[in-house]
Amino acid sequence: MKEKLKSSLKDKDFSELLRGSGLSFFLRSGGLAAGYLLTLIIAHLFGAKGLGDYVLAITVLRLFTLLAKLGLDTTSIRFIASFASKNKWTSIFNFRRKIVFVLLFSSLTFSALMYFLAHPIADLINAKVEYIKLNAFFVLPMSFFMLHYQSLRGLKRIAEFSFFYRMSQALFTVISIVVIYQFFQDEEVPVYAYLVSLLLVSFLSFLTFKYWLNNKSSGIESAELEVLKYSQILKISIPLMFAQSVQFIMAWTDKLMLGSMTTIEDVGIYHTAFKLSMFAAVALMSVNSIASPKFAEMFAKNDMEGLKKVVHQSTKMIFWSSVPFVVVFFIFPHFLLGLFGEEFKIGVTAFIFLSCGRLISSLSGSVGNILQMTGNQNIYASILLIGALLNIVLNLILIPLYGINGAALASMSSLIVWNLSMVLVVKKKFGFYTFYIPFINK
Repeated sequence: MKEKLKSSLKDKDFSELLRGSGLSFFLRSGGLAAGYLLTLIIAHLFGAKGLGDYVLAITVLRLFTLLAKLGLDTTSIRFIASFASKNKWTSIFNFRRKIVFVLLFSSLTFSALMYFLAHPIADLINAKVEYIKLNAFFVLPMSFFMLHYQSLRGLKRIAEFSFFYRMSQALFTVISIVVIYQFFQDEEVPVYAYLVSLLLVSFLSFLTFKYWLNNKSSGIESAELEVLKYSQILKISIPLMFAQSVQFIMAWTDKLMLGSMTTIEDVGIYHTAFKLSMFAAVALMSVNSIASPKFAEMFAKNDMEGLKKVVHQSTKMIFWSSVPFVVVFFIFPHFLLGLFGEEFKIGVTAFIFLSCGRLISSLSGSVGNILQMTGNQNIYASILLIGALLNIVLNLILIPLYGINGAALASMSSLIVWNLSMVLVVKKKFGFYTFYIPFINK
């Protein structure tokens, strides 16, 4: 066993995965802890209703931002990682100028759309119209924030990416709430604090990306310029936008439908159970941070054996890092939810369902990222669409019958369907399974 570990550590790809994902794991855990603290503070200061209002307001902003960025943030990972591996730094600058121009136009368009549709949206999901109108002005900074932290991922700056993606918003929102609450105790405080933090992290992520791009390209002669047309970029980014839209549906539709079909309090309780269950996915997201650009790099070099090796290594790391969280969740669900208040214990069953879905994701490995980074984004989007439609149908059926437990069951079922479907697609495309079963798979 000791010799096997030493041999693994000598493997360049495994060592890079371990170092990068280990740091990302630490930052992701810190981010989840910050998110947990943020939920705890809002729950204690403003109750389940205040938390529900906050969740719905932020969800609408995320939806319009997702549409506004047109998948360009994820596209940037693929091209920046590929160009950087070949020292095509001039190509990165050229690529960036084009996506910034497109993103500026699309963000302003969807910002206006969100503002003028505020009333019907608020009526549909039982949200506050003033929150939606205010948030409409923040589509642009959120779009550029997402672009820059994903671009850092393409440069393999995993620590910076992980901080901005996993931790920064929750951390600065907590700080903002603490400061603002000293002067105002109104129920609007959580939303205002979130928007203040968004402006701050958007600016900081821009400075960080600019610094590392200049740092990596400085003093190095760039390889021949590879010019991408707008049509080429959008041909890849648009399917990714649809895939991200479906992911959004998977992650947020249950909350929106709960807001429409039940109460704001139920939204707050369900959101708490959902946030807690995310601790079981911390390893998956941490390993994905470094694994995604490696998948793109291996595919660009047509190194299928290298791709297979990295996939299997990452899946094992994900599984063994996730199991301890799931075990704790199954043993102490009442205690964990009770930390937020007695009314939150209603969400115990939903919490168990959601945790089971996370466990299946961990067993399946980085299937979604493999498909996105290897030119199979259309297949990825199609599978997610099927899963999202299943999620909507199940929510429509189960929420009226079982409330938040029905929403959790719908989310778990659709998550299992699309994960296992992608496992089969990867097997068909590349000839190997990503699925890991302990003591059976080597």
